[in-house]
Formats: sequence, C-alpha cells, structure tokens
Amino acid sequence: MVNEQLKQIDRTIVDVSTRVDFYSLITPANREEERKKFFAVLGEGGGYDPVFVYRKRDPSDLIKPLQNALLVLDREEPLQSLLARKLDFTLTQLELLEAGDGNFGDVAARLHGLPDQDSVKEASEILSGSRDQDYVFPEETVTSDQMVDILRKELDEKGIQWEVVLSGKIVPKITVSGKERKIYVNSHIDYTEAEVERLKVHEINVHVFRGANGSLQPLRLFADGLAGYNETEEGLAILAEDISGCLEEDTRQMKLYAGRAVCADLCARHSFCEAYTRLAEYFPDYLAYRLVERAKRGMRDTSKKGGITKGFHYISGWRKTRKYAEKGGDMEVLYAGKIGLDDTDLVKSLIEKGVITAPKHLPDFLARLQKR
Repeated sequence: MVNEQLKQIDRTIVDVSTRVDFYSLITPANREEERKKFFAVLGEGGGYDPVFVYRKRDPSDLIKPLQNALLVLDREEPLQSLLARKLDFTLTQLELLEAGDGNFGDVAARLHGLPDQDSVKEASEILSGSRDQDYVFPEETVTSDQMVDILRKELDEKGIQWEVVLSGKIVPKITVSGKERKIYVNSHIDYTEAEVERLKVHEINVHVFRGANGSLQPLRLFADGLAGYNETEEGLAILAEDISGCLEEDTRQMKLYAGRAVCADLCARHSFCEAYTRLAEYFPDYLAYRLVERAKRGMRDTSKKGGITKGFHYISGWRKTRKYAEKGGDMEVLYAGKIGLDDTDLVKSLIEKGVITAPKHLPDFLARLQKR
C-alpha cells in the first residue's frame, strides 16, 4: 500500500503542475501579431525573428515545497524513486519558465534531451522522400466543432467519462490532459477526413487510455505522467497508428512527425528564421511557421538558438517503442499509466506486489501487434 506521506507528495506535485499550467505559460500572448509581421517582412524579401511576449510567469513561490518533498524521499526505493524523478522534472519545468533566452536551450535540453543523430537522420530521410514524391497536402474539411463531437462519441463508445473542450489557447491541434481528464481541441484548426480516424487512435487509444488507467492508480502521478514518459507516449501513438493502418490513409502524418524532429534539431542550433527557411523546403509556409513556433515557444527573442526539443520524441520514441515490441516486450504494462519504457520493469514489480493495479483499458491494436 502507499502511505499517506507519499500521497501528500504526489498531491503537491499535481497541485503545482495544475497551478502553473506550463504549456499555457509558454504560449506567446502575441502569437498572431508576430505571425503576421513575420510573413509581411518575408513578403518584402526580408527575414524576421519573432519577439514573443508572455503572461506573467513567476513560479518562485512553488519551488520550496517541491524541494522540501525531495528531502524525505529515498531514491533507492522503487515508488519513491518515481516521485523523486517527477519532482526533478517539475523543478526543471519551473526553472525553464524563469530562464532567459541565453540559457533557455540548455534548460530545455535538460528537460527533454537533445535530438539524437540517428533519429534526426531517419526524420530527414522521411522528409526527403516525401519531397521527391511531390507530396500534396489534402483538404481539411472537418471543423474543430465537428472534431469535438467525434471525440465525444468515441469516448462514450469506449466507456470513458472524459470531457472534450474547444480551446483557442493551445498551439498543438489536440492536447490531452491526464490529470484533468480532458481533451482540448484547437479551435483555430480544421482536419482532414483521414486525420480524424488517425487522431481517434492516437489521442484516445494511447493518450486517453494511458491517462484513464493512470487515474485508477493510488498516485495521481500515473495519470499526470512519470518523468520522461512523453517519448514513449508519442512513440507508442505512432506505432498504434501504423498497426491500425492510419498512416496509409493519412499519408502526410509521418512527414509532420519527421518535421517536428528535424525542427527540434534546427531550433536547438539556429534562429527562428533560419529554421523556418530550412523547413519551408518541405512544407507549406503556414505549416513551416507553425512547426517552428511550436519549438520556439517559451523564448522571447527567437533570433537566439534554443527551443523546446521534445518534438524529436515522435521519431526517437517511435524507433524505441518499435524495437521494444519487436523484441517481445510487454506492451500491456505500458498501459498501467503514462509511463516510459525505462519504467517498465519497476512498474511490473509494483503490479506484482499489488502496490498498483494492472491496466483496465487496453486498445484493440495490441492484439493485432501480437499477430505480426
């Protein structure tokens, strides 16, 4: 069983992440103005690096409770080690909010790592292949309001009582919050018919299922996400799309995943305008901009190198999760909550000891994966 002290530390972590709303705080308040300025200058034959402004983001009063919690944890004890790593991760997130443009890239790299060259190489090959094939983007005919209705129906069919909310404050197309049990749909973006089917697999069969199972565990940490879970989360989602045949229908998606990985690498080493120029070789102007904006969010002066590097997790996570599956790894344990591949042995031992429960919600694609 989990003692009350650990549950209190767990509540402290989730309380901080709820109060801070990290990704909202690194979303530029002037993103539309800077986008228009960027393309106006570009249209005149010039180059411009956006200067972003943000809502007030001073998390200094939240740091001490997290530091105090770290002092009482034993990193050699399995469950406590998970809490300690999450505390480290959360403290680094708070540090990133206070970072200046000069050290933003270094702190972001500690948070999500730097793109490995094998993943960047594979992503670059995917981009080059799509360009050689004269890739064309299909028409986006499904509105964000319709997407909300589609996801709500899918959740009802799965028997999962989560909310689907339309939001104009997020940068990605869709964001899933395990701790809030909500799916946020970007109100500014439309979708293709093929994309709808893919997103049901990606968002619900992976993100929601893992979050829903995590919410059944004795610690909310499993729904919010263990430290480093994101790489496995996105890699598993791409694997699910592949097994479900979605990538054959939504043929542009692997190009987008590859673009995020290459963009993360470019932004870690270059300015906004330089990264955009490279990506515009492969994507329409608006999408090249959106990719770079996603990676550079959190920075003020985007002429500086650095950015949020987690975009490379799509390709690196896919490579690692694919390898794990090919070697006969236990795929069901990945659904005990929002955990990473590095956590599987520890989580399995906790299930065997009865400390946490086996996953309740499992997707259909796992059965198809086992038959391969």
